[in-house]
Order: sequence, then structure tokens, then C-alpha cells
Amino acid sequence: MKQVTHVLLLIGVFTAQICLAASHPIRIDAQSNCLECHADHAAGGHVHPALKGGCSTCHTVEDRGDATYVTLKPTNSIVCRDCHAPVTVLHAHLPYTSAMCLRCHNPHSSANPRLLRAKVNDLCLECHLQGKTRANRYLPTIELTADRRMGHPYLHHPVSGRPDPLSGDEMSCLSCHQPHGGTQLHQLKMGAEIPEDALNQSTETKTMCEKCHMKLWGVEGASAKKKKSKH
Repeated sequence: MKQVTHVLLLIGVFTAQICLAASHPIRIDAQSNCLECHADHAAGGHVHPALKGGCSTCHTVEDRGDATYVTLKPTNSIVCRDCHAPVTVLHAHLPYTSAMCLRCHNPHSSANPRLLRAKVNDLCLECHLQGKTRANRYLPTIELTADRRMGHPYLHHPVSGRPDPLSGDEMSCLSCHQPHGGTQLHQLKMGAEIPEDALNQSTETKTMCEKCHMKLWGVEGASAKKKKSKH
């Protein structure tokens, strides 16, 4: 498995180098208005704020002989981290620690919040849906119903198509998980990271489940009130 992973990484690096080696179709310079041809990069409900600073925020224009090359500007790691400094977390999501920002985000604009390439669950399930990828310790998979609305963490538990009891938004993978990572296994949220935290904390997973279900059952805050009444 390690050999396969190394081969895939080498292919990715080699492919990236090939892409960067292609010259720009026409001669341009650093003052050129890129959006005259690339207007789609600034279109969409959510546009990367870096575009306000111009394309040179992330790209460089270089003439080599008779050709012009547009590449990502030199950096010590990847260009995204010049502005978005990485945060060290105990249990991190592999794409985050591997600086694979473009695996989940569009660098220019998107129809989805946080510049996500697709809706949250569609994006997560590209890697984590059983049958689509081969599960391993770095890539756990889950089994869902055919319509992808139920099945995790147990058979009849909803994962989409219903409102999140705490946030009011549509339930998604982000209702329970941190996309970059956190202090808990499986990138689960801590109690303090879930909205309207009013319950007595026990184990993080138990607390997380309680917060939704106690609100659904109409007994939200019962544990906290009971604790107060003892004093």
C-alpha cells in the first residue's frame, strides 16, 4: 500500500510539473487584465477575497524567450499558506495536513460557502462513501442508503435532508465533524464547538449526541438545571 501511495504522489507531482510547463496562449504582462478572458474566476456566489488584490496575489507572470508563463508565486510551502497559516491539531484531516487545499476548495470562486468545490456531503462522500474508494486507516468509509440521506453513524440516523437541530442549517457531515481536524478522534466536534452549549460535559461523543437529541426531545438543558438545583 505504501508503494502505491508513493507512486500516486510521484504521478501527482509529475502531472503538476507538466501543467506548469505549458505556456500562456498569448503574450501578457503583470499589468494585463486577466479577467477579460477569465471572468469566470470572479463569478459565483462566493469569490476568494484574494482576487481583490489582483491575480498577482497568487500568480507570477514570466517571459521565457518568446513565450509567457503564468505560475503560482514562489513560496516556502504552498501559496495558500502565505495567508492561511496552518493550525496544528491533535487529530487532523489528512488533506489538511498534506496541504491539499484544492482537493476541497476552489481557489477563485464557487457557488458554495467557504469556496468548496461542491456541497459539503457530496464533497466528503467522494472519498468516504463505501464502494467509491477502498477504505484504509487514513481513508475510512461509511455505508449510506441509496439516496444518501441516512445510515451514519447508525442505520436510521439522518445525514442530510433534515435541519440540524442546533444550527438550523441542513444537516451535513459538518454537523458532527471538523473539516480540518480537532482534539477528538475522527475529527468529531467537542461539546464547546457545538452551538448553544448548555449541557454538563461528560465524554465528548456522548455530549455531542445529547445536545441534538435533548433538543429534539424538548428537554434541552435538563442536565444543567438538575445540577444547579443541588446547590
